[in-house]
Amino acid sequence: MAQSDDCAVTGFLFSGNPISISNIKIKLLVLAVWAALVLAGVSSDEHVRSTCAMTLYPELCETTISSGVGSKSSKEAIESSVNITIGAVKDNYKRIKKLVKTGKNLRKREKIALNDCLETGEETLRELYEVVDDLHEYPNKKSLSQYADDLKTFLSSAITNQETCVDGFSHDKADKKVRESLEAGLIHVEKLCSVALALIKNLTDTDIANHNNNLINRNQLTEINNGCDHDEINWPHWMSPGDRRLLQASSTATPDVVVAADGSGNFRTVSEAVAAAPNRSSRRYIIRIKAGVYRENVNVPSSKTNIMFWGDGRTTTIITGNRNVVDGSTTFNSATIGMSSYTFLVKKIGQIK
Repeated sequence: MAQSDDCAVTGFLFSGNPISISNIKIKLLVLAVWAALVLAGVSSDEHVRSTCAMTLYPELCETTISSGVGSKSSKEAIESSVNITIGAVKDNYKRIKKLVKTGKNLRKREKIALNDCLETGEETLRELYEVVDDLHEYPNKKSLSQYADDLKTFLSSAITNQETCVDGFSHDKADKKVRESLEAGLIHVEKLCSVALALIKNLTDTDIANHNNNLINRNQLTEINNGCDHDEINWPHWMSPGDRRLLQASSTATPDVVVAADGSGNFRTVSEAVAAAPNRSSRRYIIRIKAGVYRENVNVPSSKTNIMFWGDGRTTTIITGNRNVVDGSTTFNSATIGMSSYTFLVKKIGQIK
């Protein structure tokens, strides 16, 4: 009886063995820590699910960003998602390059379409790397609205690139086999880009709304106009003051080269002038195109940066191409002026048809 009284005071009887109060506290503490970890895992899973519910492909989103979301910010989770997308684009690029190299029975248009896919693949990688760079800087280098516009533009363009590649194999039944060999990988990249786009939209929309609410709460919101004076031209934020002056100036700028169909310039065709332009130029390279009709398809590759076409007038400088699907071209490759380069400017060029 005395033992029972002691047990009643100092501990509990569990499986026939007395356990002290201190031991119980330790066990309860361990149980509490375990429960907290379990709940943290559940909370992390719920966070991933709620985050991905806003996307068009929630299951893909969950598998893409689930690793490390609990310990990462939303921005870092998005960056991880974009890096996974970059890896998928590189895999597709290798597959296409191998097909170009080993394909023995490829028809002319199939070869053109595959090269279009390589070009759009390079463009996609460049855009995704721009997204990663912007995420590294976000939100310190530009305004929130500028980040939102740039990030959404890059990812929207990356999605379009996948569709452009597939479209190159849509004109003939003979293209079907090549299309089917590439379609799954391209659609996968398109979905990954869509997930990243939705996540970025949510991030930037939330941050912009919070920023504006803070301004209102501090009575500092007088007008939201992206810092532009309505009495002036609403220039894009990426356009430098020098470029703005060039577009506003008369014909006072000194061109780097002159294109003239009559032979009075440095080149007779625009394509020759583009090919001769420096690669990765850090300054604006002006190609003056004199009055005339230039019957050619002009491609400005990504290596030709900061190119500017400056014509003699809207009704006098005309560039016209004639590639079309019926003659074996792809839609992407039929552009009269195809531009893969950033920071490209045009002034006083008339009809481009």
